[in-house]
Amino acid sequence: MREEGGLGSLSMNLKKYWILTSLAAFILLPVLLNGSLLLLGMIISASFWLLPLAILPVLVVTYAIYRFGKKATLPDTFLSRYGPLIAPILFILVAWLLMAFLNGGDFTKASYVNFGLVIFLPSFVVLFFGAFSGTLWLVPVLSIASHLFFMACFAVGTWRGKRFATLENRKALHALALILILASAAAVQRHVQYQYVLPADRTELRDDSYTLRRNYAPFTEGTRLVSPKTPPSLRIDRDYPKLDGAVALIPIYAAAANALYQKNKEQSDDARKKAVGLSETSPAAYKALLDGHADIIFALAPSEEQVKEAAEKGITYTLTPIGREAFVFLVNEKNPVTNLSIEQVRNIYSGRINNWQEVGGAPGKILAFQRNEGSGSQTAMQRFVMRGASMRKPLETEYHGSMGGIIRRIADYRNLDHAIGYSFRYYATVMYATSGIRLLAIDNVAPTVENIRNGTYPFTGDIHMVTARPLSENARKLHDWFLSDEGQQLIEEAGYVPLKSDSR
Repeated sequence: MREEGGLGSLSMNLKKYWILTSLAAFILLPVLLNGSLLLLGMIISASFWLLPLAILPVLVVTYAIYRFGKKATLPDTFLSRYGPLIAPILFILVAWLLMAFLNGGDFTKASYVNFGLVIFLPSFVVLFFGAFSGTLWLVPVLSIASHLFFMACFAVGTWRGKRFATLENRKALHALALILILASAAAVQRHVQYQYVLPADRTELRDDSYTLRRNYAPFTEGTRLVSPKTPPSLRIDRDYPKLDGAVALIPIYAAAANALYQKNKEQSDDARKKAVGLSETSPAAYKALLDGHADIIFALAPSEEQVKEAAEKGITYTLTPIGREAFVFLVNEKNPVTNLSIEQVRNIYSGRINNWQEVGGAPGKILAFQRNEGSGSQTAMQRFVMRGASMRKPLETEYHGSMGGIIRRIADYRNLDHAIGYSFRYYATVMYATSGIRLLAIDNVAPTVENIRNGTYPFTGDIHMVTARPLSENARKLHDWFLSDEGQQLIEEAGYVPLKSDSR
């Protein structure tokens, strides 16, 4: 910028240039570009033949930046001239790397999504796409690409105007080198994130509870709950026992309530429905029992933490076995592995085995999904399989809060077939039956009903009725009914394995 009116005038002009150009680079240009992209999408969705019209705003922005670089009176030094255009690129790279360092590479965490909203709000179209698809790493990549595009258009204009010293061009190489170094660091971080974090793909997530409530809710039409083949001898038409349980056992206790709880003309039908809780997890069922919101819950044995929590409140759980169920391991049907030994499963989840090739499969990193602490399946995993051995810390995407989520990911996680997870036989094969998965045999024993019944399948556990307080008269009757031949027959008709093999 040529000096006119002394140094004060030069400083003022340079300051004004920096303020206006920075505002344009940080806010105006991204908004214009994203607005053009939004318009592009709207026009293409209306008619593909209008594509040239949709590209026009992008061309206008590009040409305006080029003309500005070619015709405007600009500072002479490289940093004063290009600084406002370089600053957004460096800011995005540094901020993104800082976020990667603080969050371990998982950009799906809510706090960092909100932080990203502030940084990338001008790039609203890219931000919306990234947040909606779960590929938030695309946001900084596309934002940096757009800023580099702006800078390139501006640089071409200044060089075409032949108003830029050769010596200053060398500084451009230094700035480019710094950008490339930071971009390389971001690329390495992305690789590490993909290999060791693998954030959840948000497009996979669906609501398991809606499906279960629709299919297994008692006292509704079209339910998948079984009805006893012979009318039960027990009828309860008042003071309905409050039931709850693990999600995998809803078909048992909901079917019992559906068959035994009769309408009472003295009160609304809502009393029957409110008496049957459909908790989505075992921890929720145990909490309902602990808080007095359930008289009996149906679950596997509680975890050590759940027992400790009850003891702190002066409560001791009473467990009554009523049936048996298999704890199973699932893989993608494309995975050639059909059998694992107990030791191999334990080594996979302790981190000693990390590649399918080590257990006779095709080369590929093992994605070993886990459940949350306190859930029925996680407790079963620690009790049946690990037996005191420590489980390795799961990757972000290998942890899931629902069994249905694990099954979906094993069936199709980003078109990979390297996953393994665990669930319960009935849940995986009936309640949440999903194409694309296979149940593994353990020590060459498949988790069939017969192998559960005869005890040869190694990971088999008891289904319990769990109580925490003295039962009411009707609750005691229901409790005893499940141990009778009628109750055992209902368990078998529902698809589970009863304790009494002669219940048929």
